[in-house]
Amino acid sequence: MKTVVINASGGGTDTGISGNGLVEKNVTLEISNIIKNILESKGVNVYMLRSGDKTISYDDRIKDLKNKFPNSKDVIVLSNTLNSGGASGIEIIYALKNKDTLASKLDKNLSYFNNSKYYQLRLPSDTTKDYYYLTRNTPGYETIIVRYGYADNAKDAGIIKNNIEDLASSVADALLDYIGVLDDEGVYIVKSGDTLYSLAKKFNTTVDELKKLNGLTNNSLSLNQKLKVPSNVTSPLPPSDSTSASTYKVVKGDTLYSIAKKFNTTVDEIKKLNNLGSSSLSINQLLKIPTSNLTTYKVLKGDTLYGIAKKFNTTVDNIKAKNKLTNNNLSVGQVLYI
Repeated sequence: MKTVVINASGGGTDTGISGNGLVEKNVTLEISNIIKNILESKGVNVYMLRSGDKTISYDDRIKDLKNKFPNSKDVIVLSNTLNSGGASGIEIIYALKNKDTLASKLDKNLSYFNNSKYYQLRLPSDTTKDYYYLTRNTPGYETIIVRYGYADNAKDAGIIKNNIEDLASSVADALLDYIGVLDDEGVYIVKSGDTLYSLAKKFNTTVDELKKLNGLTNNSLSLNQKLKVPSNVTSPLPPSDSTSASTYKVVKGDTLYSIAKKFNTTVDEIKKLNNLGSSSLSINQLLKIPTSNLTTYKVLKGDTLYGIAKKFNTTVDNIKAKNKLTNNNLSVGQVLYI
């Protein structure tokens, strides 16, 4: 598994970019710490090039990186930064030597919050080299820079201040998807503070069922332990506080903001309805979705889009549009929104 090295720009006497109540060194460290916690909870090795309010030159950071991780091919370097200059939007810059796979995943997640784009930038004096010092001086590493917005733009600053945790979570989700940590569907990796009782509640099952499924003889859990969780079919929940709700089972690649966008609601509404203290999600986790007309269907062996459309008195095109399908292929266990 790849190691993720996180660079929080600024620090110490280098406050970085400031504007509209944002100070770069503080914002980038906060985002970096959230990403670190999420990745480590999934078993990913993370190293911080700046872990406190320290003045550290980029030469020293690069030296630290190369000393700590000489095998560059197993390392992703993520640099969290802000921008200035009067423009707007999120920018993702990936090194000339790298493919755009990770950059495009980050762009897809971050575009929920603001206009975003990903690109490469060449040094004008030598177009064979990267423009930015960090990408230019980390050959062999997969280095990527995320600029979360323009501090001197009031709209961007507001988006950043109101979505620190979700922005960080969106980046962590993209990294996990890219690394492949979430490939084992149906398996949950135990995090600090987890208990069988809390997990049973999270996955709408019982402690005895979890113990039976995993061959456990007691209630003890260990950090990063892998647990199988029941594959329950989603079903409507009774109305709560006059708000109609249905359940949605989290699948690989889901984030709170992508789910909120899919069901035309908000991250805050989903977090409130499910009493979530953070934006972290786990595969097979059941979420209440605030909607009055949601229908979900889990694909069975032998199902076709035509057969499902007929069953629910709708059309193939409507189902494809609702689920953003580009073809008629289905997989067993896939959840469709009707």
